[in-house]
Amino acid sequence: MFRTPLLAVLALIAAAPSTPRPVAGEVPARSNPAIETIHWTYGPERLRSGWATQLRFTHEGMNSRIDADDAPEIMGELVSASSASPGEAVSFRLAHEAGALACTGHADGDRKASGTCRFDPDQRFADGLASRGTPADDSDTLLALALVDARLAPVDGLTTEGYRLDDADDLIAIAALKVTPAYAEELRAAGLRTGQLGDLIAARALKVDAAWLGDMARAGYPDLTIGQAIQMRALGVTPDYAVRMARVLHAVGEIQ
Repeated sequence: MFRTPLLAVLALIAAAPSTPRPVAGEVPARSNPAIETIHWTYGPERLRSGWATQLRFTHEGMNSRIDADDAPEIMGELVSASSASPGEAVSFRLAHEAGALACTGHADGDRKASGTCRFDPDQRFADGLASRGTPADDSDTLLALALVDARLAPVDGLTTEGYRLDDADDLIAIAALKVTPAYAEELRAAGLRTGQLGDLIAARALKVDAAWLGDMARAGYPDLTIGQAIQMRALGVTPDYAVRMARVLHAVGEIQ
């Protein structure tokens, strides 16, 4: 019912192959090699919501895009570079906890640019994940984690809050959707219990938040369960719609 808002996350998860899970605290004695050729493009794209300027990376079936809010540190450089004369050299670096991308290319005209990147995984990050029982066992998985700016702090915070991350796929999801301990606390403070990480991820994907929960409570639905909140949000139920439906049901009851 609520798969559509998760398509982008699921695409990243599909691109990151599953690997055996070690015992928590066990750190594998291995390193992850660099990925030499990752293709990137920058420029305006037509999305469902309209036109937007996107930085897109592709590599062996993986397709990930980044907008200005996700990487403001390099977007200014790309705006200037894409306005240069066609063929003019372009370079930038994107460094996150999971690793760093060093990218080169050229301007293509019409506010577009393209090129290739080298990705160097961060072994300390990989070891940190393994020690927490959520391994990223290859460079492709670490690349996916880097592109969604995955970090260790949310893993520790959510684990402390009682949420279990089974593997790197879970970390990709919480990073892509910005599922944080603060978000979990926001829902709890609004009266919504979320015991499972999957529920928390689905709620975030569907934009269940304290404001919507408060409006729904005032509309006559004060004690929604996490399942009810997810289903209602997936169906597009708004507080205004809930109020109108309550009036209709009340009127029908009076007639009967």
